[in-house]
Amino acid sequence: MRKLFIFIAIICFALSSAQAQNLDQILKDHFNASGQDKMTKISTMVTVGKLNYVTAGMESAVTIYRARPNKLRVEASILGSKVIQTYNGTTGWVYAPAMGIAAPQELGAEELKAVLQQTNFESLLWNYKEKGSSLQLAGSSEDGSAHKVIMTQKDGEVLIVFIDKKSHLITGSVTKQMMGSAEAELETTMKDYKAVKGIQTPHYTSTKMDGELMMTMAIESIEYDKKIDAAMFEKPEVQ
Repeated sequence: MRKLFIFIAIICFALSSAQAQNLDQILKDHFNASGQDKMTKISTMVTVGKLNYVTAGMESAVTIYRARPNKLRVEASILGSKVIQTYNGTTGWVYAPAMGIAAPQELGAEELKAVLQQTNFESLLWNYKEKGSSLQLAGSSEDGSAHKVIMTQKDGEVLIVFIDKKSHLITGSVTKQMMGSAEAELETTMKDYKAVKGIQTPHYTSTKMDGELMMTMAIESIEYDKKIDAAMFEKPEVQ
């Protein structure tokens, strides 16, 4: 019995070691394919595109400004009224008259968590250990086309990431978030990758909530290392 136990333990250790090596190779291929070494040298990023609020039947132009470290500004419009969201690395604000926010309003803790995810330049998986996250290879997607990687973040939130086996690029993610008092499953799909300065970026993303398509975004242009006034990330000025 003791010999059988030792044999099983050896097999389990060998399997876990093989999985770790396989995951390391998957990450290496992903970082190489997406150009993460180039992205680490980028200091600012300006993205221009169109948002389609599917459930509301509305479309809006959008411009997203990012700067290191952790600075963000989003400009869009709803019903002809400007919407501005900013984050200076510490505090965030939102201004959206069409949504009843007639003066810049400071973002709460839960809203800031969502904003912080948007400030990332690199892949979701880049330097995951330094961020306090852990990864687990959990087989493949249902159609077998992508690796399924489970990321458990520092705060305990779980994110499932799918990496295409051929292109080595992220094709989607699934997570759960609180929407008011209820928990909802958010599924993001990423496709139409294009290289800008050797960096692969999805030019089309879609978001589903509990299986219902909520929003899509089509990117028209991406510009790196453009000079951005730091004041743009502060509390929006309303005229």
